[in-house]
Amino acid sequence: MIARMLLSGAALLLGSASSPPAQAPEGICEGISALAIPDVAIDSATPTAAGDAWAQGMPAGRGQPASTTRPFCRVRGRIEKTIAFELWLPAKGEWNGKFLGAGVGGAAGTFNFQDLPRGVSRGYAAATTDTGHKMTDPAWMLDAQARENYTHRANHLLAEKAKAIVAGHYGSAPRYSYFIGCSGGGRQGLKELQRFPADYDGIVTGANGPKTPEMTVRRMWELLERDRRPDLMSQADWKLIADKGTEACDARDGVRDGLVEDPRACNFKVASLQCRPGQTGGCLSADQVRFAERFYAPLRDSTGRALDKGILPGVLVDSGRSQLAIGTFGQAIRGLRDWNGADFDAARDLAAIDRVMPQLRADDPDISAFRNRGGKLIQYTGWLDGAVAARMVIDYHEALTRRMGGPSATDRFARLYMLPGVHHCAGGPGADQIGGSGRDAPIADARHDLLTALEQWVEQGRAPDWMIASRVESGTITRTRLICPYPQQARYRGGNPASATSFRCAAPGARR
Repeated sequence: MIARMLLSGAALLLGSASSPPAQAPEGICEGISALAIPDVAIDSATPTAAGDAWAQGMPAGRGQPASTTRPFCRVRGRIEKTIAFELWLPAKGEWNGKFLGAGVGGAAGTFNFQDLPRGVSRGYAAATTDTGHKMTDPAWMLDAQARENYTHRANHLLAEKAKAIVAGHYGSAPRYSYFIGCSGGGRQGLKELQRFPADYDGIVTGANGPKTPEMTVRRMWELLERDRRPDLMSQADWKLIADKGTEACDARDGVRDGLVEDPRACNFKVASLQCRPGQTGGCLSADQVRFAERFYAPLRDSTGRALDKGILPGVLVDSGRSQLAIGTFGQAIRGLRDWNGADFDAARDLAAIDRVMPQLRADDPDISAFRNRGGKLIQYTGWLDGAVAARMVIDYHEALTRRMGGPSATDRFARLYMLPGVHHCAGGPGADQIGGSGRDAPIADARHDLLTALEQWVEQGRAPDWMIASRVESGTITRTRLICPYPQQARYRGGNPASATSFRCAAPGARR
């Protein structure tokens, strides 16, 4: 079965042909600017050809813009004057009757220009919002209203107002509404189903940071620790630790293929990399070992309380400077535009986040209102995510499972897929293309593409089971991986380890 699907999918990929981009038909935007939607200002409605010409002159944003396969009306506007949005509408004869909301990662301030083209190419009316501020404004978190829009209001208002425009333009409301996002966009998806369960029928949410406050505390702590010892660890040193962690854990799933099915089962020790007498390369000094061990261990506050579960073996420590963390603790909490972290305290500042930005947290496991409406949830994340800890996502899914009546009851409306060897949302040595936020899978059917699987679940009642993730290099699928619904795991059963056909789904701990 898996083999037949892979062969037919590869044929589709190889057989696809490009054609000249279609021009926007006359009148595709007719009447949109005249729509009167409360608290909405429509700034422009522009007929736009298929292809990628729409991106010409676009200011730098987050990620590379994608091409569209059909023309559309590009609507740009504002909600409550400051919450900017883009809504892309296919021609009336090409609309599939559905709405797609697309979340934005990180600190937002820009638009999701990957899932908008994807949505309109499928026939969706697709929308995204910058959540009420611009990424070019370094001090936006000083504004309490901007913070509230960012944490939860903007995407709810987007769903309401964009669907009102859709209804006014097409003459009917969407039959189905979906949301997709990863990282900060994944957190936005969680807030939607937790706070506004009527906005969407189905949600795909990746690397969603349910405990974003704790995650932000860790980012700030790591940043300050690296600043304290700036010359101690190079990027190569951190990569050595990550690579050796994967190497030590690789065979636990039955095959050495550079991927670890579940790094939680590995007890790799950073101390094993300490240089032996006479060793000059491929090792760490005792000082480096002690420093790195603190990063991989659970983060504790001044009372000794663990704020998280630490970093898994194989994960590369995030060496960036999180502007979201600096803005949260400097601007939102202290009201300071410029802050150097001198008085940072993990326990005190974590409590302050919950006081100043209470809706930043997205870990409410009671989503009964969403479930009771027939809503369906698909979560996914990479095991090697260095920004959003995989265990955090798992912990939320397990808390949700307990709250919602146990595994059997939860399986009726929620799934979690863990991607071995995958970094934050995408990237890494693993098969990272599964139709999450950002792009269609190379084979966009319900076995390979999460958005398609969600559509099938909501509209036909066919729940997703195992999926197949793909790795694409230079336009060619070079690896596929069987991805099992959590808590099942892929077990090697023989054959080419780069093929999903060589694995089967089994309960945790099951042998080959």
